[in-house]
Amino acid sequence: MKKQNFSSQFSTKGPALLRKFPKINLMVAGDMMVDEAVYGDTERISREAPVLILRFSHTDFMPGGAANAANNAVDMGAKVFPLGVVGEDEQGQKLLHYFKMKKADVSGLVTVKHRHTTVKCRIMAGAHHTAKQQVIRMDKIDDKDVSKQVEAKLIARITALAPKMDALLISDYSLGVLTEGVRRSLLSAFAGKVVTVDSHVHLDEYRGVSLITPNVAEAGPAAGLKILDDESLLRAGQTLQKRLECQVMITRGPQGMSLFDTKGGVTHLPVFGIEQPVDPTGAGDTVAITATLALAAGADLTLAASLATVAAGLVVAKRGTATVTQDEILKALKTGM
Repeated sequence: MKKQNFSSQFSTKGPALLRKFPKINLMVAGDMMVDEAVYGDTERISREAPVLILRFSHTDFMPGGAANAANNAVDMGAKVFPLGVVGEDEQGQKLLHYFKMKKADVSGLVTVKHRHTTVKCRIMAGAHHTAKQQVIRMDKIDDKDVSKQVEAKLIARITALAPKMDALLISDYSLGVLTEGVRRSLLSAFAGKVVTVDSHVHLDEYRGVSLITPNVAEAGPAAGLKILDDESLLRAGQTLQKRLECQVMITRGPQGMSLFDTKGGVTHLPVFGIEQPVDPTGAGDTVAITATLALAAGADLTLAASLATVAAGLVVAKRGTATVTQDEILKALKTGM
């Protein structure tokens, strides 16, 4: 497998790409979530059960899932149009308000009665004045397919918004938003444009898109084999590339990422920055959105993936669900982190 470090031209091509991001209209379609972190100071062990007692400190709120990808795109300067659903609940309204405050167009977000907004709640514990560690996560999930009425609203908004879009990221967590009808509508409306798919499922239904971005755990089952070494990784990537007729980017955590282009080329990129992440939460969203914006700005696969690797290296150095900005990426390109 060909290994490639970042070329000497990357430090100049990268900033040129970033300068084009504010001109890009991007739709992010998929499962909108809320990432909640509840912080507490460790006091003692409970007498009722062998569990920690925490004194509540504060709660942090951040967009998660497809909403995290959209949030990253906003902070990189793109014009962002999230498409999906939120519940008619406190967390759903917080998410809408968050994007409105950041000047994202929320006309593609449908509020659904009697549906919970998906929430991933992480309990963060530690001694006073120390870095808190995640001790448990509790998810609040509504994964039923949306109704035909909601599906029709989503399709209508795709039809109305797609003509002015430059690119699409599909973030599919199989939580009932991207129904067969919505998927078909997206692929039809964005035919001929940059379409990236970050999906845990349904990959066979995305044949012919610009790029798919599975991680190792997702790529193996999708290709019908176990990825155990470089040889099986190569087979999996080439199988997906040929079967889906698109470019493939397999993210491999501290081992970097492997790229499979439509001409049969295979390239491995190392991680950029720290090799031991502080927190990998949401890094896949950052990779997918950065690569999508770079492709929409005219980059080839290797250049788009290189920029995505830089963004991921920055985001995993932060705690919790996080984003990166153009300024942070530019600084990293100049200084090498």
